[in-house]
Amino acid sequence: MCCEFMNEPLQQLIETERAMNANFVAKQQEIHFIFIALLAKRNVLLIGPPGVAKSSVIQQFIDHFVDITSFTRLISPTTQPDELFGSAKFDRLREGVIERQIDGQLPTAHFAFLDELFKSTSDLLNGLLKIMNEHQFENGTHIVQSPLFTLVGASNEFPDSDELSALYDRFLIRLEVESLKTPTDVLRMLQCTEQVDVPPITYTQLCTLQQQVANMPIPQAMYELLVTIHFRLKEAGIVVSDRRTKQCLDVLRAEALLQQHAAVGPLHFHALKHCLWTDIEERETVEQIINEYVLTARDLAFEKGEAMLREMSAQVDAFGEEDVDVVAYTDYAVDAYAKWQVLVAEIKQVCDDDEARTRFDTMQRHVEQLLTKVLI
Repeated sequence: MCCEFMNEPLQQLIETERAMNANFVAKQQEIHFIFIALLAKRNVLLIGPPGVAKSSVIQQFIDHFVDITSFTRLISPTTQPDELFGSAKFDRLREGVIERQIDGQLPTAHFAFLDELFKSTSDLLNGLLKIMNEHQFENGTHIVQSPLFTLVGASNEFPDSDELSALYDRFLIRLEVESLKTPTDVLRMLQCTEQVDVPPITYTQLCTLQQQVANMPIPQAMYELLVTIHFRLKEAGIVVSDRRTKQCLDVLRAEALLQQHAAVGPLHFHALKHCLWTDIEERETVEQIINEYVLTARDLAFEKGEAMLREMSAQVDAFGEEDVDVVAYTDYAVDAYAKWQVLVAEIKQVCDDDEARTRFDTMQRHVEQLLTKVLI
C-alpha cells in the first residue's frame, strides 16, 4: 500500500538517497541503513577492513546536511575526553567540579561519526554510553540533554574486550562492509570520475520525516510477528534483549516510510536482519528465520534464483577472457547448469501469473547468456 503522505520532505530524501547511491559502487545497503538510523534516531555501526569506503560514505552525509550540527573524530588509544566532550572550565575546576565547554563538541551534535570507535578507553566510555542511549551528558553538577539523532561508528574489527560490550550493544544497526566482490564492480569504481550532485537535507526536513516515522502505524499482526521472531531466535540460541526488540519497532517504521508505505508490513522485517545478531556467526541464522516469516514461497524461490545468478556472474567474471582454462571453464558451466535446472523446477511451481513468468523468463535469459559465454 502506497504511502498517503508522499510529501516534499519524503520525495527530497528519496532523491538524495538515489544521488548518494550513484556516487558509490555497491554501497546502497550502507547508505540506506544510515538513512534508516537517522529517521529512527538510532545508532549504526559499520565494520569492515580499511579501504572499503566506510568513511567516504559517511562523509557524504555530513557534506549534504544543512543546518544540522555534525561532529567527527578519529579515536585512538590516546584520545582524551576533552577531544570529544570539550575542555574543562578552569574556574569550575578550582571548585572541584569538572564542567566542560561543550559548544561544538559531541554533546551538542545532531549527527556524529566516530572512526575506530573500539579504540575508546574507559575514560571515554561513560560519557559515550549515556549520550548514545539516553541522549544525556553529565556536565559538572547538571545533566545536559543532547540533540543527537544518530551516532555512526566505524571500525576495522569487532570489539575484543568485555569492557567494550556495552558500547557495541548501543548500536541497534550493525553492518559488515565488504570490499567490491566482482571485477565488474572494481572496473566501475575505477572508471567513475564524476560525482552526481546530491540534494541537501535540512534540519526541518529531517525533523518532519522523523515525526512521520514516529506516527507510522504498526498493525497488531506485525507486533505479534516480531514477538514470534524474538522467541524463534531464542530457541535457536540467539538471545535478543527486550530493549533491542522494542527498538526494532523504530527501524520497521523507518523502513516503511522509505518504502513509501502507509503502515508497517511483513516486507519491512527485512531491515531487522542487521539488528538482531551479536556475533557474526549468528547473522545467517537471523536472516533465515526472518525470511521464513517475511517471504512468500514465490519470494523465496526467486531469491534463491537471484542469488545463484549473482554467483554465476561472479564466477564467470573471475575466469576472465585471457588464458582461460577451458576445461575448468566448461566443468563449471556444466555443474552450474545442472544446479540451475533443479532450481528452475522450484521457481516454475510459483509462477502463477504473468508478472512472475516474465520475471522468470528474464532470469532464465541472463543465466543462458552467462553460461553460453562460458561454453563458447
